[in-house]
Amino acid sequence: MATTLDALLRELGLDAPRVKIRGLSWDSRMVSAGDLFFALRGRRLDGHEFIPQAIEKGAAAVVGEREISHLPVPYIQVPDVRAAMGKIAAAFFGHPTRKLTTIGVTGTDGKTTVAHLLGQILPRCEALTTIRVEREGLSCVTTPEAPEIQRLAAEALARGKRYFVLEASSIGLVQRRLVGTEFRIGVFTNLSRDHLDFHGTMEAYLDAKLLLFESLPSDGYAVVNGRSPHADKFFSTTAARPIVYGIEDGEVWADDIEEGEWKTEFTLVTPGGKVRAMVPYPGRFNLENALAAAAAAWAVGLSPRKIAARLAGSSLPEGRLQRLRTPNGAWAVVDYAHTPQALEAVLKLLRPRAKRLFVVFGAPGEADKGKRPLMGKAAGEYADFAIVTSDNPKGEDPACIAAEIVRELEASRVVYEIELDRARAIRRAVELAGPGDIVLVAGKGHERYQHIGTRAIPHSDICCLEKLGCETLS
Repeated sequence: MATTLDALLRELGLDAPRVKIRGLSWDSRMVSAGDLFFALRGRRLDGHEFIPQAIEKGAAAVVGEREISHLPVPYIQVPDVRAAMGKIAAAFFGHPTRKLTTIGVTGTDGKTTVAHLLGQILPRCEALTTIRVEREGLSCVTTPEAPEIQRLAAEALARGKRYFVLEASSIGLVQRRLVGTEFRIGVFTNLSRDHLDFHGTMEAYLDAKLLLFESLPSDGYAVVNGRSPHADKFFSTTAARPIVYGIEDGEVWADDIEEGEWKTEFTLVTPGGKVRAMVPYPGRFNLENALAAAAAAWAVGLSPRKIAARLAGSSLPEGRLQRLRTPNGAWAVVDYAHTPQALEAVLKLLRPRAKRLFVVFGAPGEADKGKRPLMGKAAGEYADFAIVTSDNPKGEDPACIAAEIVRELEASRVVYEIELDRARAIRRAVELAGPGDIVLVAGKGHERYQHIGTRAIPHSDICCLEKLGCETLS
């Protein structure tokens, strides 16, 4: 794919010379000949310092924010290079999200599950989830940089897809990675404490989520969890049509709920009618996720009967309530729960299903420290035995992180140990558990690496359990 610099800069209302552009890059190490290079300012590095390397590797032009002169290639100065990158990326790939029905999912917990379910419910739907971002080695953790989003949307369009659903993280929204992505539907799941190391306050965190809804068109849909105390804020922020979903209330809601050991039956009620439905996984939080997906599917025209049929055949993403049977007759459950609210919800779900409930968990380093005692409090309230371990400590001392978690555990009656080697912690819990017990391994879910210092060390909770002889249950 190739175009010219002057054609791309028209998106910004700027003039530029007619230089052929073959690709887009924001990492000087990845520049190819003919690329347009964006000098992004990061939290630690400034892309302007790497302009010489980008030009040396063949960059045909550069977009940046600083005043720079005497470059051997065209330089375009803009007030906001990230916003410019989003608009230019959309133009470079032919505005694919405008041609697809594009759905953004935001919220503290449930984003991956809702996007994953929509990928199963909607026909010819492309889903971009946190799991896919990791598997394909894309930039960032949940929401990739704008050129990758636009490329993936263009590829989906070329393959005949009609829908494109992706997770809109609060950090991705604030960092303007979604500029140029034209959403038709926004979905909000919930809001609880997370990422305060980045946002600073819950108010700023909420404002970040609202950015998705501010961008929705008047002929779009705002799908919001009616149980959230922030629902009215989301509706007042957007021009899109409001759709409330929820358990036992809303426009799309669940009535006559019957919870089984590992499934949930309910009546799916929509403005277009109601139908008996089932999801093959338990938990009120997962039912809310299914209703969020159902509400978005109803908004684009699927019948209640078709939605119910596809929910019945749906599955949760990898590492979300993933069950394995241990050699000694216990269950092991791997879940991504990495916030206090999510950990509490999963423990609360498993508590009545377990003779004894074990939990292996930690908290990330270089992140919101206020979550750590809250994670310990959740474990102390519901578990019988807790093993505190490492969870992507990065540059922090794992022992210090564990000590902050243990403060609340010590105030409870739960028995606990500290084992900072995560693989050994998992083995210890499996060895202690017996028939009727459940071992919850929380925090990393699908992840395949443990981030320690500056290294990404291969690690998978699921693989650890399989090596101990545990077998995944269908």
